[in-house]
Amino acid sequence: MIIIFSLLGITFSIIEQFARPYIHNYNKGIIFFSFGWDGVPEDVMQTGLVVYALFYVLIVAFVAVQFVYRYVTLISPELCTKFEGFGVMVWGSYPLIVGTLNGLSIFIMAYPDKFGDEYMRGAILDVYDLSISKVSRLLIIPYDEEDHIRWLNLVYLFSGSFCLLSQYSIIVFCGLRMQSQMQKELQKFSVPNRKLQKQFFKALVIQIIVPTVIFVFPSTPILLVPLLNIEISVQSGAICSLLSLYPPIDSLVFMIVVSEYRKVITKRCSAKTHNTPLHYITV
Repeated sequence: MIIIFSLLGITFSIIEQFARPYIHNYNKGIIFFSFGWDGVPEDVMQTGLVVYALFYVLIVAFVAVQFVYRYVTLISPELCTKFEGFGVMVWGSYPLIVGTLNGLSIFIMAYPDKFGDEYMRGAILDVYDLSISKVSRLLIIPYDEEDHIRWLNLVYLFSGSFCLLSQYSIIVFCGLRMQSQMQKELQKFSVPNRKLQKQFFKALVIQIIVPTVIFVFPSTPILLVPLLNIEISVQSGAICSLLSLYPPIDSLVFMIVVSEYRKVITKRCSAKTHNTPLHYITV
């Protein structure tokens, strides 16, 4: 599962480099667009945006699956076999299904139209000096100029928010249950093991906080702000970079917080330093 997650992180980074996604909130609308590449057709870049949106939710869902696995390992170890063999394909299909649904939804429900282009034209020109007709884009504007509901866009706002919040709910539920169980189990361990388990608990808390900061706090408000219909113009594209931070942070948490991991890494680094040939050492 760790290897799969690492591969997903690498793939997501490649997609991000290709799609060059960015987000802008303008009053009651959101434009999800690409800065594009010279010579690359707009349709190709738009597909890149859809695939990026697909992978965004896919990775969040995969994080949720990881927490379910950790929860099962602690609460009911005998069920861990469900994550082996054919079970890997079953659990692996869940993030893929959720991500694909999000990708298809944003493509169908946020496909650009005449009203959306006209509404966002001025903001894109003023802020980015770009002509909206030459930008690969997806538009989410839940109300028209007379405040009539644009149902497809509105449905995506709710479905996209639900996708993120439901995965986060799984993460929080499993995290809190593991916290409760670990506190009970601590009394059964020896003093050294108890110290180690407390470190694992700290790492777990951090691993719950990180998805909150990276996934939920930035993304959900951006999706829900258009419902308020307030006058804003915000470059929200920074969240496109946040998700890429999760895979290395998830690994670094254990390396830094858990002393046993830290000792192994320190020992290996010091061993490499001591084994460095003299002719490579400069003064």
